[in-house]
Amino acid sequence: MHKTVTLIVAALVVSAILWFLGANVVGAVELETQTFELQYLGAHTAAEIVEPYVFADRSEAPGRISIAENILTVRETRDNLERIERVLERYDTPPPSVRLHFQVIGANGSSTTDSAIADVESVLRRLFQFRGYRLLAQAMLGGVEGSGMEQRLSSEGRRFTINAYINDVRSAGDSGVVHLEVQLFASGYGDVLQTSVNVRAGQTIVLGSTQPDPDGETLILTVRPEIVGN
Repeated sequence: MHKTVTLIVAALVVSAILWFLGANVVGAVELETQTFELQYLGAHTAAEIVEPYVFADRSEAPGRISIAENILTVRETRDNLERIERVLERYDTPPPSVRLHFQVIGANGSSTTDSAIADVESVLRRLFQFRGYRLLAQAMLGGVEGSGMEQRLSSEGRRFTINAYINDVRSAGDSGVVHLEVQLFASGYGDVLQTSVNVRAGQTIVLGSTQPDPDGETLILTVRPEIVGN
C-alpha cells in the first residue's frame, strides 16, 4: 500500500515538474522590437508582405506591426525579425527602368520598302493589306513603374506627340511584362490613337492604326519595351 502511494506521489511530482517546465518554456517566448526604414517600398505594402512572419494571435506573446510614413516597426522573436529583414531586403529595391522604342509608320498603296522597319514589316504584312510601309518618325522614351512621359516628333512637316504611361512592370532580370497606356496625337487632328496593352520585354507589337487624313497615309504605331535595370 505504501509503495503504491509513493509511486502515485512520485508520478504527481514528476507531472507537476513537467507542467512547470512546460509552462516556463511557453512563457519564455522573448520578443524584440526592430525598426526598418524603407527606401522604395510603401509601408503598407511592406506590412502586408511581412505579416505572415508576425504572429499576432500568439496568446502568451503576440507579435505586432506598426507603420509611420516610410518606417515599419515590428515586435517579434529574433528569428522572425531576421526573416523579416531578409524579406525586406529582397522587396525594398529600386523599381526597374524601362525603355520604350516607338515607331510611327506610314502605310500607303506604293510598293516601297524601308530597311529601318525590316524587323516589323513581316508583322505589318500579316495584319494589314497595304503594299508598302515606311518609317515616318521614331522615339526612345524612358521611365519607371508609375511614371508618364511625352515626346514630340516631326516628319515632312507633320507633327506627332506620343504620350505614354507605365502602369505596371513585372520583371525578372531583363525579361518581364510591361503594362502601358499610350496615346498618339497628330497635329491638326488631335488624339488619333489611344490604347492600353501588356507587352513582353523585347517584343515589338503594333499598337494600332489610324487614318486621320482620308487622302493621306495610314498611320501605324509600334512599341518595343526593354527592361534595363532593377
